[in-house]
Amino acid sequence: MNLKPMVRMASLVQALSAAALAGVAAGAAAQTSVHEQLNTVIAKYAKVDEKSMTNPAVKAIFAKDGFAQELEAYPVGKLADGFVWKPGMGASFVGPYSKLPIKAPFTDYLPLPDGPVLDPKKTYRIGFVFHGFNHSWLVSLADTAAWEAARHPNVQIDVIDAQYDDNKMAQVIDTWVTKKYDGIVLWPQREAPMGPPVDRAIAAGIPVVSVDRRTSSDKVSSEVTGNFYANGVQQGMYLNEVLKGQGNLVLTRKDLGSTADSIRAGGFLQVIGGSPGYKILGSYHVNSDRTLTFKTTADAMQAFKEVSAVYTAGGEEAMGALDAIREAKRLNSAPGGKKIVIVADDDSKEIMREVKAGNIDMVAPYTPLIGDLGVRAVIRHIGFKAGLLKEAPPKLILTPNLPMITKTKMTIEGVQTLTPDEWPYAFGPDKPAAGQ
Repeated sequence: MNLKPMVRMASLVQALSAAALAGVAAGAAAQTSVHEQLNTVIAKYAKVDEKSMTNPAVKAIFAKDGFAQELEAYPVGKLADGFVWKPGMGASFVGPYSKLPIKAPFTDYLPLPDGPVLDPKKTYRIGFVFHGFNHSWLVSLADTAAWEAARHPNVQIDVIDAQYDDNKMAQVIDTWVTKKYDGIVLWPQREAPMGPPVDRAIAAGIPVVSVDRRTSSDKVSSEVTGNFYANGVQQGMYLNEVLKGQGNLVLTRKDLGSTADSIRAGGFLQVIGGSPGYKILGSYHVNSDRTLTFKTTADAMQAFKEVSAVYTAGGEEAMGALDAIREAKRLNSAPGGKKIVIVADDDSKEIMREVKAGNIDMVAPYTPLIGDLGVRAVIRHIGFKAGLLKEAPPKLILTPNLPMITKTKMTIEGVQTLTPDEWPYAFGPDKPAAGQ
């Protein structure tokens, strides 16, 4: 099914010239980028394991869920092709599916000029399969993939929603293999189930690029990933800054076995594991579901009378938790009459509104606006395979670490935060909560 849209664009990304790239690199040499700053902080906490943790509750969760092995394997390093990202970069357009204005941060990363790509006489068929036209983060991911394809008149993109069914995603990939598509891009919900279908596509000679979460295939052409580690570490950094190592915590996490849970929650626990003053009241998997997070958090508010902070692993979790805390009239019920601290991931517009209002205390951005990068990577793989390009893109394409967002500017472990008004990349609709 061809869902290629007509896209209205406020501006189009242009390929960076060699001179421009050299200028960016020269500027970066004079000042350490946020990406590098956070990599230094990650390296500091990456040394923490079960043996060095002094908090027994944190240590128990960290060991039970096998976080040490997952974190050790997760890629942390430099960006591909010497790319340096700065706030304000990127193209603006209207999302073809969401119909919302988008400012995409990484359109200058592995850039391609407008117009036909590779062999202009050939039409290239690319499949993009993901889960979740009902989820604002994932719709935005599809928006950017379709936008990139629409810039190139000889690229046909088929966008399929596998509806959170790993078997269906595998069937879609196998169908594209049978039809001899030129390239495949996928968003895998879980790593293990997507390894075999990716291997089958690669064996058939079709380049495959995963975006955001990883697959278990070691043959995948490229992985566009990163920033998960920075997310969890920054949440822990913020909590240590404001709670000073003391407090009762409720954890609402992603689905067990997902990259998002292993790396975000694992990084978070590494940072707070050296503070024995934290007590873990409950650790729950709410699977990116706002309704489930609401119910789980409501139950936690009933069960625990003194909650200092709630860790949420994503935007849906953050909003579900906040709504439950509001309904229970518990926002200012932390010990000493203080506000319950809520730390979040995913920089949606409604999350930004709540940070600005002081209801959510910080968010570590994890942008969905990376589908375009996955499409550019697979186009380059197709060109290399056909002998039209001299080099394939790197197997690992890290997305930049991004600064955390707080209501007012802070400097935490040498890293400066940004305010909601300074962040142009928030995604999705801005829907006020009921009664507001």
